[in-house]
Amino acid sequence: MKKLLPTSVRLFSILHYSAAVVLAAGLFVLADNAVASEFALAISPPRFELQIKPGERSRNVLEITNASAETTALTVKTADWSLGADNSVTFYDELQPESCRPWIAIERRELSVAGGKPYRFRFEVSVPADAKPQECRAAIMLEGQEQVTKAAGGLDIPFSARIGVIVYIAVGGAEPNLSIIGAEIQTINGKPTPVLMVRNTGTAHGRLSGFLSGTDASKSALEFTAATSPILAGETRPIPLSATRVGDPDTLVDVKFPVTITGKLEWGKGKTQAIAQRFAL
Repeated sequence: MKKLLPTSVRLFSILHYSAAVVLAAGLFVLADNAVASEFALAISPPRFELQIKPGERSRNVLEITNASAETTALTVKTADWSLGADNSVTFYDELQPESCRPWIAIERRELSVAGGKPYRFRFEVSVPADAKPQECRAAIMLEGQEQVTKAAGGLDIPFSARIGVIVYIAVGGAEPNLSIIGAEIQTINGKPTPVLMVRNTGTAHGRLSGFLSGTDASKSALEFTAATSPILAGETRPIPLSATRVGDPDTLVDVKFPVTITGKLEWGKGKTQAIAQRFAL
């Protein structure tokens, strides 16, 4: 199994990393023992969130674009996965209990993607007629061929890269039910950060979205957004809040505590959660 940590880009160029990982809204890349090479693929859409009734089939297309000038050979397979408390993702080649990977059929296990020309990769999901209401999760893994690069001192280092495209399958009307059960300050990337504790008592994953208004100890007007990490069914997950200046949503700022935040966050189909919270060290 492989454990991946998330970041946020869609077009990848993995250089000078060992066990490097890239996430794009549900898309994961792992480069094993890479020292100096390029794995430049763009995937659209970055994840699939399917709603399928028992006994029905869903046909889907994954578009793969190679930004490199050279043709990239890939092998394709499915995998199970789990999400850790630190938002790391672990992929499993072996079939996990209650896995729905047998529902997924991929068009081929090997393919080549020419530079600059999108490849449309097809897969189907067939839900059994007796499937109970639930959310099933799997991943479609695309793996490059093993290559060898030169490290400092002329040492040959083998490496390969894998992309995991996350597939959520909501069966029989499965949906999330999110509630905020607490708030605290956690140290994230070495900085104190306001965090909401979010519980999901539903049968499918959910995400928070929207903007909150707030002020910090300097009386500066701020806008806060919640991290878009998935809260899986049956779990409670810490969701950090990021701050920006009003009118400048692209520049993150460090807040000075205490911090007061108000407003509403959205989740699911038109559902909202009111927030009125003070964070103090």
